[in-house]
Amino acid sequence: MNIKFITCSGVNETTDIEALARLLASYPYAEIGVQVNEKKCSFDSRRMYWIHSLVAYLNGHGQMINAALHVNPSWVEDFGQGIVAPELQKLLYLRNVYGKPFFGRVQLNFKIGRDRTPDAYRLHNLMQLYGSRRFIFSYNESNADFIRLMSELCSNVGPKFDLLYDDSHGEGIVPKTRKKPIFLDVCQGYAGGIGPDNVSDVLDQLAVVYANSSLYEAITIDAEGKLKGDNRHLDLDLCHQYLKIAHEWLVTHVH
Repeated sequence: MNIKFITCSGVNETTDIEALARLLASYPYAEIGVQVNEKKCSFDSRRMYWIHSLVAYLNGHGQMINAALHVNPSWVEDFGQGIVAPELQKLLYLRNVYGKPFFGRVQLNFKIGRDRTPDAYRLHNLMQLYGSRRFIFSYNESNADFIRLMSELCSNVGPKFDLLYDDSHGEGIVPKTRKKPIFLDVCQGYAGGIGPDNVSDVLDQLAVVYANSSLYEAITIDAEGKLKGDNRHLDLDLCHQYLKIAHEWLVTHVH
């Protein structure tokens, strides 16, 4: 089983940048997920300032990290119609110390059936413009047909996309089972109630699902809710526990 990223979602302006950088330096598989939307990340917002401060700090120290931008309504609805908000465009063009996109992955949090249904052809054209990044789509019953269409559009000319299995739509609910991969040629991600208390068990479950892992691309796991402290913001101590336990599992199980 090939693990690509162990994601800590929910870093924001309350997260200490120096402490976060030290933590990430210890775990090469670690990835941060930054939630953005028009309310939380306007040009003059604390989150926009924090993101730019994080990039400046890391670049100033020659440190590269794995980072994903999690795009939410209404920005994601516009993106699905081929429109990029100016604030989002600025974030997408941030660069790391090597001159590559700081946010290597972009998670588009569509909730089909509740939000405007994306225009797959406009979205695909827009994705091609940002083709040096990987896009993440949440896979569930409501958007299965849309994902299959996107797979057809991307199969010949790209870009590559990853899947995230989370039937709870970001509510942090542990599923009864972890899904078998729908496609062979995309990175498979898993979320839903993962945290320090159960990450080892989740990896055990996924090891069974991916017994023939040579057939599939890498996988990711994504935690957020169980990494929050009493103030409902990300707790770096909990992140450290989660990453440490996952790393120890990988050391003993992956050869």
